[in-house]
Amino acid sequence: MRKSPGMHASIGLFSLFVLGLLSCSCGYSQESASNRFRGDQGLGLYDQCRVEIPWKDPSVTKLDLPGIGNGSPVLWQGSASGARAYLLSASASDATRHVIAVDLANNKVLWTKSYPSTKHRLHQFSTYASSTPAVDQNGIYVAWGEPEHVYVKHLGHDGQELWSRDFGRYVSQHGFATSPMLLDGKLYLLDSQDAEELEPGVSPGEDRMISLDAKTGQTHWERKLPTKRVCYGLPSVRILPDGSKELVCATTALGIFGMDPNTGEIRWTHDCFKQRVCSSTLLAGSLAIATHGSGGGRDNMLVAYDMQAKKERFRIQRAAPYVPTPVVLGNLLFLWSDAGIVSCVRLDDGEILWSERIGGNYYSSPIILGNRLVNVSDTGNVTILAASDKFEKLATIATDATVRSTLVASQDMLLMRTYEQLWIVR
Repeated sequence: MRKSPGMHASIGLFSLFVLGLLSCSCGYSQESASNRFRGDQGLGLYDQCRVEIPWKDPSVTKLDLPGIGNGSPVLWQGSASGARAYLLSASASDATRHVIAVDLANNKVLWTKSYPSTKHRLHQFSTYASSTPAVDQNGIYVAWGEPEHVYVKHLGHDGQELWSRDFGRYVSQHGFATSPMLLDGKLYLLDSQDAEELEPGVSPGEDRMISLDAKTGQTHWERKLPTKRVCYGLPSVRILPDGSKELVCATTALGIFGMDPNTGEIRWTHDCFKQRVCSSTLLAGSLAIATHGSGGGRDNMLVAYDMQAKKERFRIQRAAPYVPTPVVLGNLLFLWSDAGIVSCVRLDDGEILWSERIGGNYYSSPIILGNRLVNVSDTGNVTILAASDKFEKLATIATDATVRSTLVASQDMLLMRTYEQLWIVR
């Protein structure tokens, strides 16, 4: 079974205009925004990005990194520290984990914090650094797992460790690849594990959602969840009519479900999945969108659940993604399948407006730069399409890089994390 080592990725900035639209249509607010996988709100939208693509070679800086990795960087543009990227890397030979800060003003690695670790079994396309950090004004938050430990650590912007937690045993066929997220001063991590298809003698793991105080690392709450297959997606944040918030999540055992971020109470569930959930939950208006599947792609499925009407609006099985998280622009949902088939779906009714084979294999999730739909294959081919209800291929950039992480953007730069490097495009 093929699992996404590089399912996580990105961070970005929206124009005030687009952010205002999303606050109305998706139930988001600036207060709930945090720099995490797939950018603020996990939406993968970068309306302000003005980077010229296809790019020209002189506009690309390539920084060598210690070790290799599939997790994406996050961007931080604090006034005191300047523009930075933070990411994880790891040694393939001894599993040493590296937390890396990159000075984007001077295109150099600013500091590296290294931690010894234990080698263990991974999927053939995974690495020991397949998670994306979260970042705020107090620093960065990282997580990784090994057979006897799940570590969550908080480092300041200067690289000093502020706190560290060990949540014990981790059971997975393929390795750790989920990422932490921030909300209202709390850090959340879905510690999902395997309880099925285990090797003889291996005891089942246990799913749980963990909520920590971001400043101190103290446990806010910990909720045990039903356990089937390890899942890797991040929750999204829903704003309810009374102004309160809800975490919207997806796992094999529970399907799509809502949690109270203050208590961990499970408020509702929609049981719809049988296979592994690798992509993150995406919100669009009243819809919660999530996928399940397998490496072979035979049973891949996307479900769009109307949280207000409390019923499914549509399902898509043809060319549904397993690893890549979909992206929404207005009333259009774009699916980029693992096997390189891209589809445009109308959110109102689930009608497929177009579906085209681009080719290649994908572990990265698509993003939208203005009106351009962009993704990168595992062999480094960057494809640029029009984010429109009419199919239009705008360009392709061929590189010789191995890429299993999602592109990251800001107003004036685009970041592409390859196996061994960070590419900075301006």
